[in-house]
Amino acid sequence: MSAPIRKPVDPAAAPIPAEAPRAPTEAEWAAMSPAQRQQAIAALVDSMSQEEIDERLAMAEGDPHFDAKVEARDTLRAWFGRRGRRVYIGAEMKVHYPGEKGFTPDVIAVTDVEPTPRLCWMVSAEGKGIDLAIEVHYAGNWRKDFVDNVVRYATLGIREYFIYDIPRGHLKAHRLPSTGERRYESIPSRAGRYRSEVLDLDLAVEAGRLRFYADTAELVTASELVGKLEGMIEAAEARIEQEQARAEQEQARAEQAVGRLSAAILMLLDARGVPASEEARGRILRETDVDVLGRWLQRAATAAAVEELFLESTGR
Repeated sequence: MSAPIRKPVDPAAAPIPAEAPRAPTEAEWAAMSPAQRQQAIAALVDSMSQEEIDERLAMAEGDPHFDAKVEARDTLRAWFGRRGRRVYIGAEMKVHYPGEKGFTPDVIAVTDVEPTPRLCWMVSAEGKGIDLAIEVHYAGNWRKDFVDNVVRYATLGIREYFIYDIPRGHLKAHRLPSTGERRYESIPSRAGRYRSEVLDLDLAVEAGRLRFYADTAELVTASELVGKLEGMIEAAEARIEQEQARAEQEQARAEQAVGRLSAAILMLLDARGVPASEEARGRILRETDVDVLGRWLQRAATAAAVEELFLESTGR
């Protein structure tokens, strides 16, 4: 039986995504029960407006965009994790401010919080907003990253905002002033590096990659760390192989020394005309202790009979 022919879907007849709900206001959140708060968070996580769908499609900028933000996230997570500093680092984490539509920066950082996994960053639930946002621009909406977000993030009180422009290979850095209205000021460059007070690190673009510095030390990325570990393992394996080779050489030299001592004993007995039975010869050839063979060689120089070589070992 043939499969039924499906009619093509008319795009005009496709359901239009509903307008995503805004996050509860501070007053609404305060009036909610714990169960209602969980329901509100779940609704926000599951919802997606047409604006957010368009934003997600714009975010699909290929490997350069994806790799850059994941590398930044993993590098920062590893850095703060090794130092035990309580900093949450997320990538493509949806952020909800009270009464606002959600948005999804490429990378976020929040200080003085537990770096545990989250489904979203709900400001009302967390008790604080994000401290830093990084947008990676490759082929998406230029105005959103360089114009709209500069206004929006400043208005929300996000302390620092960095834009990594991959095609142009440079960085735009913004910081809120300590006093006055919420409008970003540019962070000045110092020899191509931009200081982040939130991270206590410098950011720079070098060799086509976003890099982080602690003073003069460059933070290694996860892939570089793996490469270093692989190099250390390879070096350790090489040392083991060298030690094994040396041990094998020592063993070979020891076997050669044993062979020479055994041959010298038999030659000395033959030269002195001391007869040695096949059993005695076999015993001399089977002995592997160099000290024992050395004593037998000394005795072979004066022994009248081959049995005198073995007196000490037989207890006579």
